Amino acid sequence: MYRILLLLVSVFTFAKTITPSYELNINHNIISMDLIEGRLFVATDFGEVLEINFDQTLKNVKEHTIVKLPNIRGFFDDFYAPKVFSVDVYKDKYLINSEGSQGTKNLFIFDGKLALIFGVENSLNIKKAVFVNEQQIFLGLVSNEILLYDLKYSKVLYRKQLSEARFSDFVLSEDRKYFLSTSESGILYYGKTQDGEILQTFEEVNKDNVYEVKMEKDSMGNITIITAGQDRRVGVYFLDTHQRKQFYIKESEFLVYSVGLSENASRGAYTKNENSDIIVFDIKSKEEIAHLKGHTSLLNSIVFINDSILISSEDGRRVLFWKLP
Repeated sequence: MYRILLLLVSVFTFAKTITPSYELNINHNIISMDLIEGRLFVATDFGEVLEINFDQTLKNVKEHTIVKLPNIRGFFDDFYAPKVFSVDVYKDKYLINSEGSQGTKNLFIFDGKLALIFGVENSLNIKKAVFVNEQQIFLGLVSNEILLYDLKYSKVLYRKQLSEARFSDFVLSEDRKYFLSTSESGILYYGKTQDGEILQTFEEVNKDNVYEVKMEKDSMGNITIITAGQDRRVGVYFLDTHQRKQFYIKESEFLVYSVGLSENASRGAYTKNENSDIIVFDIKSKEEIAHLKGHTSLLNSIVFINDSILISSEDGRRVLFWKLP
């Protein structure tokens, strides 16, 4: 009985309810937010790529505009600012996937000036795009195809259909040599970016659309994965260097639109309910560490800066900064 009471006290102590330490309101609606090479970027529905600067005290938070994309033409010859769907950075070059004219997509590189890679004349239905290196980019298409493209020679190196299901999300490993892709089927595909070879699939947890995936690899080559599922499930997978899998499931009260994973894969986070509360938990013990309350709209991004600072954004104009126990 004493041990049971001690466990209950321990869980109650660690699952602390926390309110935001700082709130940033930007001028336009947020589409996505990403931490890239230690820098925090926000993409908006007004054609903007913003960078948010902050320090560890969270008292000196500032934003500035990296680039504002030109207006696009609608179906009725009207002009408006495009939505920016994804942003990546490599050696001070920005890869920007955005809405294009008359229902197409535009893919730009920005390094002081905008260069259009794909536009209305050779449009691909790109959902997400990232750099592999200075010469190559990796694309995820809505059709659930992955594509490696050579910028220097303007050449598709390979294009591979993963399944018939609609594409949802992908991430690359820190060294950009491996990808993890997912779709509305709930299946995850882990493979090599240079040739598209699939090394492993994960389909034990989610049986419906996976909105988002995060992946971290430790110094020994072991991989930790976290998934955000439409089926109200958060999947946590482990893959060791011998391709052996383990997993567990955390249940949510609502559709899980976003998840977070700390750089050392010690902590995870996910949306808990329809109020967009966030649960932070220990990846190994599965115990809840904190319950974050403060969002008023659906979450779209959860980013760990480190084990003690988390930043989240919603489908609106608010970015919330949290200090964790």
